[in-house]
Amino acid sequence: MRIVAATLVFIHHSTFQPLFSDQDVQKVYNKLAYNIGPISITFFFVLSGFVLTWTAKSHDTAKQFWRRRIVKIFPSHIVVYAIVLLLMFVAGRAVRWPEAVVSLALLQAWVPSNDYLLYAINPPTWSLSIELLFYLCFPLLLLLVNRIRPSRLWLYAWLSAAAALLLVPAVSWLFLPDSPSISDVSPFSWPQMWFNYFFPITRMGEFLAGMFLAKILLAGRWPNVRPLYAVLLLVGVWAATLPMPLNLFEGGYHALFIMPIALVITAAAATDIAGRRTLFNSRVMVWLGEISYTFYLVHVTVLFSLQAAFNHQWGLGGMFTSRPFGTVAAFAFLVGAYLACVLAGWLVYALVERPAMRRWARPRRTLPSGTARPAGTTRPAGTS
Repeated sequence: MRIVAATLVFIHHSTFQPLFSDQDVQKVYNKLAYNIGPISITFFFVLSGFVLTWTAKSHDTAKQFWRRRIVKIFPSHIVVYAIVLLLMFVAGRAVRWPEAVVSLALLQAWVPSNDYLLYAINPPTWSLSIELLFYLCFPLLLLLVNRIRPSRLWLYAWLSAAAALLLVPAVSWLFLPDSPSISDVSPFSWPQMWFNYFFPITRMGEFLAGMFLAKILLAGRWPNVRPLYAVLLLVGVWAATLPMPLNLFEGGYHALFIMPIALVITAAAATDIAGRRTLFNSRVMVWLGEISYTFYLVHVTVLFSLQAAFNHQWGLGGMFTSRPFGTVAAFAFLVGAYLACVLAGWLVYALVERPAMRRWARPRRTLPSGTARPAGTTRPAGTS
């Protein structure tokens, strides 16, 4: 399911530069694709909360958990970061070092300045700032969630979604300055938008909703909603928000999608438990899900670089002048760019993420001093 969310983020980012020479087609495309970016980020966060709760083991320790998460996130991030930085040097692009250093540490979402998001070396990694906070808090959160009585899990799930939808925007309206504004048409200031959308603490409700739904399924309190109905509900909420002003999502209204997304994820998991085959658990989709993190890391650089290349420019950071295509050619370009992102993501996964997880995700077992290795045994794969 991660690759579905990553694909929607790819589509969202493809609206940042005009693709279609037909302005009417471009407007329709932008309208359909704009809010799927915020929806997809919410999907990632809810899914993280669900999956980590579902796979949590009683014998696991916080230290072991944090080690696996760090090894999962940072090696691929650092490699892609280094590649983009090298390309910037080759292209003669200036590097804003304060922003670059903060984004290397994946702390940019904590800084209430748009510069730290816009001038990060790999801009999409702002969401990892939020993921890292959740990983840090997860062992404690799991202890607290495990103490909730099963009969109250649904209540807590709805409360976490309601807090993200209502409480967070209300706090930003009441206590944060209403300037500087984002644009002439937006009712939100930059501090309000940062607090509603980028500030890691205010996004924790999405992870919690995923945790509560995982516990609901584990406790046998899931009402057996079929995935199709949950997907239709999510699509219906998305369609209902299309007439809304696009800038409403800057005010935290992405939280409208928390519960529909949580229902989709839980329904799919229940289907897996029942042993039924679906699109989500097919072999191809599972493989794409495995490379989805590295796909996410590379997609903006690959997409913008390919788009800019048609105009003989560098596309790093989205700073280029796009040459629009005809309608058919534009869709053909999107398909080709998507496949290029899949290829680049797979390469980073195969050459960096998977070897790093095999080598460092778990501590190597050591024999007591003076103990001989049993005959016929070998070292675990990936050790030396």
